[in-house]
Amino acid sequence: MANQYALEGINVLDFSWAGAGPFATKFLADFGAQVIKVESKKRPDIGRMTPPFKNNLRHPDASALFIHTNTNKLSISLNLRHPKGIEIIKKLVEISDLVMENFTPGVMGRLGLTYDVLKKIKPDIIMASSSIYGQTGPKSQLSGFGNTGCAISGHYMLTGWPDREPVTPGIAYADVVQPIFTSIAILAALDYRRSTGKGQYIDTTQVETMVHFISPAMLDYFANGHIETRMGNRSTYACPHGVFPCRGEDRWCAIAVFNENEWKNLCDVMGNPDWCSQQKFSSLTLRQEHEDELESLISKWTIRFERDELASMLQQAGITSGSVQDGQDLLDDAHLAERQSFIKLTHPVIGECNHPTQPVKLSGYTPQMRTAPCLGEHNEYVYKELLGIPEDEYNALLSEGVFE
Repeated sequence: MANQYALEGINVLDFSWAGAGPFATKFLADFGAQVIKVESKKRPDIGRMTPPFKNNLRHPDASALFIHTNTNKLSISLNLRHPKGIEIIKKLVEISDLVMENFTPGVMGRLGLTYDVLKKIKPDIIMASSSIYGQTGPKSQLSGFGNTGCAISGHYMLTGWPDREPVTPGIAYADVVQPIFTSIAILAALDYRRSTGKGQYIDTTQVETMVHFISPAMLDYFANGHIETRMGNRSTYACPHGVFPCRGEDRWCAIAVFNENEWKNLCDVMGNPDWCSQQKFSSLTLRQEHEDELESLISKWTIRFERDELASMLQQAGITSGSVQDGQDLLDDAHLAERQSFIKLTHPVIGECNHPTQPVKLSGYTPQMRTAPCLGEHNEYVYKELLGIPEDEYNALLSEGVFE
């Protein structure tokens, strides 16, 4: 009989925190794996205290970031500095398929929970570690977050305008890219174990992951010795290429013209103003030489239109374009609504909240979404039911501060 959920029966012991680790285990949990998140009241996931918070209420169970990255998971509180806490972890390893962590390299070793230790407890265990530079090498001890990974991997040097300093893209981009690689590696390791009976140790790094996404710039340097830097919204192979103002406050439409036929189509849509036929706009190279002027002229036309109206009109003419949407626009987007891209879940602290669903659709299977857990919410279920700890022993461990 087929499993009800795609990853039903896979058990994950999740030490990860912040973004990069929790996103990877979120993918597994959303597709049916049982993910047990390990925290403590003294050392909770720092994502719990990362804004935004509903009504600016700073509460460990009210962070929007945490709630999004930890759907469908279970949460236990456990004091890993207590010897009995480590013994309980080892019992949880016995019933787990995967152990996930994204601490600075060395932390799991200091806890006595290296891969070598874990595979003695469960020989076919899979362990995945996520870090900035990886577990080996002269810089492996560097700690950091997604913004650090973006900077080191060269992304910030390419982000922003040529006459200004490098800028962040608005989110810790590496924290949402690396987990995709991590989760794929985990699925590969699970498949390898199914066919061989052997576990795996997975070492993923933010820097090496992110380098893949600037490969054109890297190849340009390898082949031509050219170091690419910031270009704002512009492109080496399209012009115009950017965002243009539309009617209303802070409303924009992205437009990209990749060839001369598209340029002709754009001129036709604009009503072929006299400046379109000027020699300085007659080829990609010439348009790029006069791009400031070109963008100014196009902006005087786009500002007359409502954003979505303009995007639709340009798309119908075969011109690559799209509305620049904000959070409100996304929730109101009819296309995303039809694809059930958002679901409302009720959280015990913040109440009803929209959650993005998984962007991957499997035929015949729809992931079942549960809201993120409160800290230690599933202590009794995990300790009493899964591990079978008797009531009197559970109460004794609780009084000793093991379940802090």
